[in-house]
Amino acid sequence: MNLDAVSFLIEQSIAELGVDPGLCRSDKPGQWNITYKGSTVWIDAFNFPQNPDKYYFQVMSPLLRIPDRNQESFFKNCLEINHTMYGCAISVKADWTYVLSLREADNLDKSEIDATLDRVAFYSSDYHGKLTFKFEGSWDPKATDKPVNFN
Repeated sequence: MNLDAVSFLIEQSIAELGVDPGLCRSDKPGQWNITYKGSTVWIDAFNFPQNPDKYYFQVMSPLLRIPDRNQESFFKNCLEINHTMYGCAISVKADWTYVLSLREADNLDKSEIDATLDRVAFYSSDYHGKLTFKFEGSWDPKATDKPVNFN
């Protein structure tokens, strides 16, 4: 699949959520940002310069900043949660955790995009609440508390 084909499917899926894909499209081709099920969700279709004909489909949502205290217990909980998740995982980038789904775009269809958006948004919202409650008091206030986008 090329970028145009993947983008077409992604925008169909976004439109069916009642969101105008043009309003959530990034300045960079192959990127969209939506709020869905109470979660910020980033959608990416991308390739690598060393293999320009192979595209990937990624959906991710910022979960929580890594806590200042109780990190070992927090990460153990994240690993246990990973074991129960379907088609997604909790990942770490810089000081943040994310719910992430990543796969090759080959043979991707709209039903899989729909399901992936549902899963990532649901897991991010659900585990944000559960982990925030369980690890209450583990975070110090930060002046800048923004997640890092992978791309």
